[in-house]
Amino acid sequence: MKKLLAVLFALAFAASLGFAAPKTVSMNGYTFKLTTKKPKDIEIAVIYMNVTIPFAQFIKAGVDAAAKDLGVKAYMTGPTEWGTEPEIQVMENLITKKVDGISVAVLDIPGMTPIIQKALKAGIPVTCNNVDAPDSGRLGFVGEDLFLAGAATAKSVVGKMGTKGKVIVSSVAIGSIWSRKRQDGVMSVLDKYPDIKIVDTVNAEGSDETAYAALENSFMAHPDVTGHISFGGTDRLWNKLMENKKVGNADSKKPIYSSGHDLYEEKLISIKNGWTTTAYGQNPYKQGYEAVKQLYEFLTKGTLPTVIDTGIVEVNRQNVDEWLKKIKDGEPVG
Repeated sequence: MKKLLAVLFALAFAASLGFAAPKTVSMNGYTFKLTTKKPKDIEIAVIYMNVTIPFAQFIKAGVDAAAKDLGVKAYMTGPTEWGTEPEIQVMENLITKKVDGISVAVLDIPGMTPIIQKALKAGIPVTCNNVDAPDSGRLGFVGEDLFLAGAATAKSVVGKMGTKGKVIVSSVAIGSIWSRKRQDGVMSVLDKYPDIKIVDTVNAEGSDETAYAALENSFMAHPDVTGHISFGGTDRLWNKLMENKKVGNADSKKPIYSSGHDLYEEKLISIKNGWTTTAYGQNPYKQGYEAVKQLYEFLTKGTLPTVIDTGIVEVNRQNVDEWLKKIKDGEPVG
């Protein structure tokens, strides 16, 4: 009884001085302390798999906007090359630094799961952005459904090419989880059409020059190809290849129908000019913004993170001018 009275007295005394007992919130078997820091002192790191590629800058724009709007110290970080070990090292450094929250785009689910769990056990809330690891214990996710996005590209090509033809498929990281999930989506469509043959699967990793050369070699080996589908990162290079060789234009007698992901301005210009067919956006700006916002609200209010589907949007020759205007007007599309 004396101990209980002492505890109650201590709590009452602390309350009289304006202090409150630290609040905690539990999720997925982990318990976290809510922060008492001022927003400007809350550090949230958003990791992308390879910060050197143009797509990363779309996510970074969302991260930077959220940092400004919420007044927090939020930033993008990540490795400068594709690979599980470099991404693990980035997370190790953030855990050692004891940042307040981490959102990570996962290149390799089995490889990244232990380090995600290490951060969670250390009391650092972790969510995923862009690419999910749902069984890792992560607290939330912001991004597109990769399987459905892959299926959309295949449906687009089949819709133009028809149910018979030869197709090259490609990716800048053929073995990565995001590429494999999109590939599964593509195959869920193409497998329905026995007269569509995939003549090559191109792993166009490395620099733009190396990736372009890999695509060129594939095309030279299969000049009668009638379609191309990118799982990610290669469609803008394929567009350049078609334009440089002056083949496959939508207005020519022998179009080569192509589809891929993300809404770079140069890619939309290629759609307008007939060098590619469609591109699918996944709102990377929102992915970056919501990744920061989720962690901020969890750290300060205990609001549990959820799964936020940023959706997919098709840009084609019919609506490309609308999307080019959005880019010209400074809207954060990508």
